[in-house]
Amino acid sequence: MLPSAVRTDPTGMATTAPTALSFQTVSRHFGKSTLALENVSWSVAPGSRACLLGPNGAGKSTCIRLLQGALRPHAGSVTLLGADVNGPDYANARRRTGIVPQGPGMYTDLTCGEYLELARRLYGRGDLNRLVELFDLGEHLNKPLAALSGGYQRRAVLAAALLSEPELLLLDEPTVGLDPIAQHDVHVFLRDAMHRDGRTTLLCTHNLAEAEALCEDVIILRKGHVLVQSSLQQLRAEARPQLRLAARQGADAVSAALVRHGFAPRVEDNGRVAVLADTPEATAPDLLRGLLAEGLDVYVCEPVEASLEDLFLDLIKDSTDGSDA
Repeated sequence: MLPSAVRTDPTGMATTAPTALSFQTVSRHFGKSTLALENVSWSVAPGSRACLLGPNGAGKSTCIRLLQGALRPHAGSVTLLGADVNGPDYANARRRTGIVPQGPGMYTDLTCGEYLELARRLYGRGDLNRLVELFDLGEHLNKPLAALSGGYQRRAVLAAALLSEPELLLLDEPTVGLDPIAQHDVHVFLRDAMHRDGRTTLLCTHNLAEAEALCEDVIILRKGHVLVQSSLQQLRAEARPQLRLAARQGADAVSAALVRHGFAPRVEDNGRVAVLADTPEATAPDLLRGLLAEGLDVYVCEPVEASLEDLFLDLIKDSTDGSDA
């Protein structure tokens, strides 16, 4: 039976919900002065697709290493599929978990085929032929792992992680260092793997577009503390709506005009300009008429949903401002 985490429902009442993995008041430090996690509690429900986010030094890698059994907490408890990482049942839970590490850890003396066979024996099960076909690894089986391209190394590691049809996937920066084509290929495989048979996934990444495309729930860490745990849908619902605009005269001209109309514009990387608007559909017509009357050739004026990157940066900024106050 999976453990339960105490949560609060909308009325403020304490409730319990089953968890596939959980951190309960966990602390972990390195040496005498480096605190990686302090009294951290968060959990992932069975069947969820969650992402673990945070700036460098937030504690993400420490969380993953704790779940992998590579570290032990100095206080609190960490459970994986109902088993405490310090307990006798952890090895069984670990065999029900597929892990794609940040560094693939290539065995230079093994071929791709030998590596996959080793993974099959460690898990004690798995349809090797099916995974070789799925990831198009057939012509690479006799090649040394270290001789494979980064994209095919990732395919081999992902195939090994999926051999046992795991209940839980831990993905630690699964596309780091890959070129755009290899990233796209790995995303296709991940999207399929994460939607299989109620499988639970925890994705740890700095790639916010990747997290948004693959996950539904968000845990954000900062300086060893949980900044937020929520669904992406709920985060978006709490964010202020925006309008995005663009005109032939360019972002500077649009920004200047928006300031005259009482807005605080933000120029996006693509050169378009965004402003906060509580009711975009009501605001847009009058604003557009005003900009056109000023001679701006506006060709984009559309309501936009806040991206995960927008939400993440706002949350980090707000927490930084609060800590400095």
